[in-house]
Amino acid sequence: MEIAFFKRHQTGEIFHYYKVFGGDGKTRDGCQEVINFLDDRPILSVEHNHPYDPSDPKKKFNLTGTWCTYEVGVPISEEEYRQAYQKALAAEFVIR
Repeated sequence: MEIAFFKRHQTGEIFHYYKVFGGDGKTRDGCQEVINFLDDRPILSVEHNHPYDPSDPKKKFNLTGTWCTYEVGVPISEEEYRQAYQKALAAEFVIR
């Protein structure tokens, strides 16, 4: 499975950082780790793509997560992502 790294500007000098699994336009079974520095405590979360299942229309689905990251994220190196991850872990953080 392809793994790519991105950041997205939020405000001032604050960015969200993404480790994306799946590949450009591949929403099925894709997911992304997200590092969010907007709050006082960094937030680490995982967002999954859940494709629409016509046989179970009430089942939760979301096709935008990794797709949007490829469209609007700025590609970065794995090293830059790891630095952001270490920065988040160095403080009190929240896992969602």
